[in-house]
Amino acid sequence: MKSGRTEPMTPPKRLLIILARNPLKGRVKTRLARDIGDEQALKAYRILLKHSIRTAVQSCVDTALFHSEPSPPPAEFIPQGSKTYCQEGKDLGERINNAFITGFTQGYQHIVLIGSDCLDIRPSHIKRAFALLDTHDAVLGPSLDGGFYLIGLKTPVPELFLHRTWSHEKVLDETIARLEAINLHFALIDKLTDIDTADTLQASRLWAPISIIIPTYNEQETIEATLQHLTKLTTDHVGTELLIADASTDNTATIASRFPNVTIIRSAKGRARQMNCGASHARGKLLYFLHADTLPPPDFMQHIRHAVTNGARAGCFQMRFDAREPLLEIYGWFTRFPLPVCRGGDQSLFITRELFDTIGGYNEDMLLMEDYDIVSRIEQVTPVHVLAAAVTTSARKFLRNGTLELQLHFAALHLKRALGATQEDLADYYRIHIKT
Repeated sequence: MKSGRTEPMTPPKRLLIILARNPLKGRVKTRLARDIGDEQALKAYRILLKHSIRTAVQSCVDTALFHSEPSPPPAEFIPQGSKTYCQEGKDLGERINNAFITGFTQGYQHIVLIGSDCLDIRPSHIKRAFALLDTHDAVLGPSLDGGFYLIGLKTPVPELFLHRTWSHEKVLDETIARLEAINLHFALIDKLTDIDTADTLQASRLWAPISIIIPTYNEQETIEATLQHLTKLTTDHVGTELLIADASTDNTATIASRFPNVTIIRSAKGRARQMNCGASHARGKLLYFLHADTLPPPDFMQHIRHAVTNGARAGCFQMRFDAREPLLEIYGWFTRFPLPVCRGGDQSLFITRELFDTIGGYNEDMLLMEDYDIVSRIEQVTPVHVLAAAVTTSARKFLRNGTLELQLHFAALHLKRALGATQEDLADYYRIHIKT
């Protein structure tokens, strides 16, 4: 006698396909490359592909990567545990269709396919698409450019992909028309942005056209850690450049040359000269001056971009020291206030290229206190915004000279300058009283 209970239905076997190009210079993001160059276009694509891979892994579903070249891409561009296949087909439609057929042939019943152009896609979009396939024949994720970033099916539908043109603003509309023509029930999920053009890139969080300029003089003990920190923080951004304006006689330049993302510029000695030299080679519309022994906060570019988007033309961060000393904590605490006496080069400085050129850059006649000078000239034009986050700077000079003693020497320098001391007099005082 049979039981009256209904056996639970076996969930459909699900597969997520990533259709991707191998990350090779000159072969990816060609439309974008026309505006930003092959190197930056490749960087953008690598970031986007890694995002698609992370999304796939976090979706907790079987994954297959279909790559464009005969050999798979490096392991970092393959989801862990994923199968890999070479794409087959003369055009995009044939490659998509053949990828679906491969998945269905292997026994998968619900298949979702994504590309590697969308930075906004999340595991929730993948899970939503699979859930909708339980009640629909197809699912589409529309993109703002008129295409789609995701498509899900539970049976092969070659009519959707073959004998048609791609890469135009009516791709989604034509796909929907084909679904309706063959009476397939479909659903749409969130509309997101594909990054294919300079406009979509510049509107995304990937875009950070910031030139980071670091003046160095015999910083072989600090420069490696600083560049490692900056490399990590700028990896997921496009348009950022790192420039070292170097006047060193030690191994600073040799150490910096180990970082392929760093441009080293030989400069005459003098921090003002070096920062102007770096600025003259910079391509960014936003300049960020940073000392070699100072580390910006993890999200410093987001802070700067947010400030500039909201109208700031110049600004700095608050500051803390890398040593736990009561007086140093007090000194750092005061950097939150927008007072000239609380400003200093260790806080770093961001400034738009337009404003930097308008005020004439750093004053190269300044042997000392060039940071106070440029801040005072900026504030004659526009406020210097103090951002909420803090940079971390080395306390080495305070530890060598005494935390109170060095601050008193700095106060003496400010007083001497206010009383009309020459730059040579200030430099002599600094050389005699302060250990570097």
